[in-house]
Amino acid sequence: MITDRQLSILNAIVEDYVDLGQPIGSKTLIDRHHLDVSPATIRNEMKYLEELNFLEKTHSSSGRSPSEEGFRLYVNQLLKNASHQKHNKVQRLNQLLIENHYDISSALNYFANELSMKSQYATLVVRPDHNKDIINNIHLIRANQSIIIMVIVYNSGHVEHLHLHSYIDLGNDRLIDISNFISQHYSENNFNLKSKIKAFVNSNEEEVFINNIVHMLNSHLHKQSNSIFMGGKVKLIDALNESNVSSIQPILQYLESERITELLEDISSSEINVKIGKEIDESLSDISIVTSQYHFDHSLKGQIAVIGPTAMHYQNVIQLLNQIW
Repeated sequence: MITDRQLSILNAIVEDYVDLGQPIGSKTLIDRHHLDVSPATIRNEMKYLEELNFLEKTHSSSGRSPSEEGFRLYVNQLLKNASHQKHNKVQRLNQLLIENHYDISSALNYFANELSMKSQYATLVVRPDHNKDIINNIHLIRANQSIIIMVIVYNSGHVEHLHLHSYIDLGNDRLIDISNFISQHYSENNFNLKSKIKAFVNSNEEEVFINNIVHMLNSHLHKQSNSIFMGGKVKLIDALNESNVSSIQPILQYLESERITELLEDISSSEINVKIGKEIDESLSDISIVTSQYHFDHSLKGQIAVIGPTAMHYQNVIQLLNQIW
């Protein structure tokens, strides 16, 4: 257990280290925070915090820098305080969806870059799981002799277009019948759907055609649900300095692997979560990931991650994510 003064000193060291990017000494603390204690008292408290593994001392400097444990204690205080604060939630994504003509990919790509600009760190935005979104309607429109356009209208309001290559000879009235059939029955389990397709079709050719549509829908929804949009990757590299530049390669490898997807899939609530260094992965250090949820509506949710160095401006990032609905 540490005292309030020791906690205040630790908080000051974390914030100064984030601002200045170098180990912090007692003189810097007194000058920047106008502490009403002697330099000797500050040094003794810093030494005690070092013994508790909250601070680290390098051989090249008399100052101290926060350890992962020190950052963790500091972040836990911020998260506790943030949970008791009321924030004005901004439904920015719904605005972006309208501005991008209900193209969800464009909206999320813009959102990832906007978050990166506001936070000044790299960001990841995971597309919502379409299995939890409801398909309102499916329309089949013949473009030419060989191309049929499938228009998918979701309950959330966005619209997608898929192109089918087929020479099946179907009139517009039959395409409308098939569209209505798929719109009505697509959400049913495969066994029931297959039996209903057999009862609905007029020929083997139609059965193959509808099964191809269902397969295309399944593949499309699965692929889209795993989409990740990244903003400001260069900001992650810029945030790393000469002392931690060796961390870049394992960090980028982690971000481009399925492990980051698994980490984000574990987010099951709107509460903000922070993972620091080896809490993310044993092979990682010098990086933190702040995660939260975003919503298009009450049923359609996705994940956000802000990625930066362990010396991150956590308070700014937590406040930013707390404002997102």
